[in-house]
Amino acid sequence: MKLTHSRGVWLATLLAAVLTNTLAQTLPLSTNESKIIWTGTKLTGYHQGVVNIKEGNVVMKENRLAGGYVVVDMNTIVCTDIPASDPIPKRKLEDHLKDADFFNVVKFPAARFVITEVRPHPANPARYLVYGNLTIKQTTRLVTAAVTPTIQSDQQFIGEADLRFNRQLFGVSYKGIKDELVHDEVQLRILIKTKSS
Repeated sequence: MKLTHSRGVWLATLLAAVLTNTLAQTLPLSTNESKIIWTGTKLTGYHQGVVNIKEGNVVMKENRLAGGYVVVDMNTIVCTDIPASDPIPKRKLEDHLKDADFFNVVKFPAARFVITEVRPHPANPARYLVYGNLTIKQTTRLVTAAVTPTIQSDQQFIGEADLRFNRQLFGVSYKGIKDELVHDEVQLRILIKTKSS
């Protein structure tokens, strides 16, 4: 009798796992239509730019966000608030961001964010509070992001994430007085769109 009961529990657990995996849909990101807009502030103003997404996906379950990941191509980081008509300061800032004393893209060409948990946002149940592991320069830390979907189903996801991190915790800094003029928080506005089915 006990053996039959144990077998029944095991079969029910296996069936639940199979159904869970079946219901979850993994949607690859459209890297042409997804991107990250970064903003860094300093005592005298701010700089803003774009960095490309190399790959990633969104996991949907019952038409709601359940997981996913993003890999960022750090070699593509550019500044957009300095016009191309000022090539010297634009190039100088972009070279600095890629240099060994900041993101060091030669040694660390990719950054990554992997979702570990998704909850309804406490301020707005139509949004999500997402927890995940952010890896920059081989340092991984748990961070949170607020995600606002505009379209979400098991076939497509379009939305925007607001993620902020302290660059000092990832070793993104240089020694000297210059670093004191740049604020530690970096804001990432992640525009997410999956490929059309």
